[in-house]
Amino acid sequence: MRAIEHFRRLVSLPSPSWGEEPVRNYIKAVMASDGYVLREDESGNLLFHRGNGGKKNMLSAHMDTVPEAVNARAVETEELFMTDGTTALGADDKCALSAMLELADEKRDCLFLFLVAEEIGCDGSSRLRKEFFEGLSINACFIPDASGDNGLVITSAPGKNLISATVLGKEAHAGFCPEEGISAIAVLAEAVTKLPLGRIDPGTTSNIGSFKAEGATNVVSGKAEAVLEARSVDGGKLEEVTGKIAGIIKKTAESRGARADISIRHAYSAYSIPDESRALKELCQALQDEGIEPCLESTTGGSDTSNLRPLGIDSITFSAGYHNPHTVKEYITKAELDKLVRILRALSRPRP
Repeated sequence: MRAIEHFRRLVSLPSPSWGEEPVRNYIKAVMASDGYVLREDESGNLLFHRGNGGKKNMLSAHMDTVPEAVNARAVETEELFMTDGTTALGADDKCALSAMLELADEKRDCLFLFLVAEEIGCDGSSRLRKEFFEGLSINACFIPDASGDNGLVITSAPGKNLISATVLGKEAHAGFCPEEGISAIAVLAEAVTKLPLGRIDPGTTSNIGSFKAEGATNVVSGKAEAVLEARSVDGGKLEEVTGKIAGIIKKTAESRGARADISIRHAYSAYSIPDESRALKELCQALQDEGIEPCLESTTGGSDTSNLRPLGIDSITFSAGYHNPHTVKEYITKAELDKLVRILRALSRPRP
């Protein structure tokens, strides 16, 4: 089956982070019919292999989409896939899944790694263990999961921490005795105004993603929550900014008689791909063979490469052909999807 046909089917299947079952079942059915052997870990990550032993290249994509694309309302024209303008498309990363399934239908002798929960801090790949790949000799891993026309190659990316903060104040009746309460909303809001947010330096950023405090107007709020992140290409700077965010929230809460509970999860580490990387060399050659000049760039985004490289797997992320991901303007042209198939076909076997 052609990638374009797989894509039509995949974009119709909901696959939120940690809810990828419809897409996972579709992939399992295709790969089983093509004769691939499955390994599945406790998180739902899938690894398929076939053929003889020896060094193999691995192709990888994630199965989840952002919430805006869970019920994608896809529109197909003669030239491209887009949406009706009310949802995202989910071409991130279903175009890569589709291209890989076309290669699987060709029974390519390579490894296929399909991952869960990438869109929430690469959570699925963070749970991979070396034992999952035991007995397999991996030459390099290629991950088409960046926006833009084919040709962009990601050579470095930052590390990321996720920070969850819960401020506990004291509830009181807002009309009868407001002075007896401690508003968790007011405390957390004050703390947010003091935080280092946005672009901190050329390689470091931070952001608050949500602020939640449900309640009635006649009750002084007793609980408020926020979810934040920090990113940096410098590991020391990442920990410094993360510590500063946590410290400001705690100190502000204490000064107002409230309490702040902070949890921090290290999502992934920064990386920089060396010039001698097999993955980099093979990818650049495959692009040039297709008449595409590689464009090597750094990114402030994350991908599963960040968690595969620490496992000793020479991995690299590159553009998959989609545009405006995570938005209602997301689209991919059929020409770029066909081009991605050809690039991945060239990458399905290690070069001499």
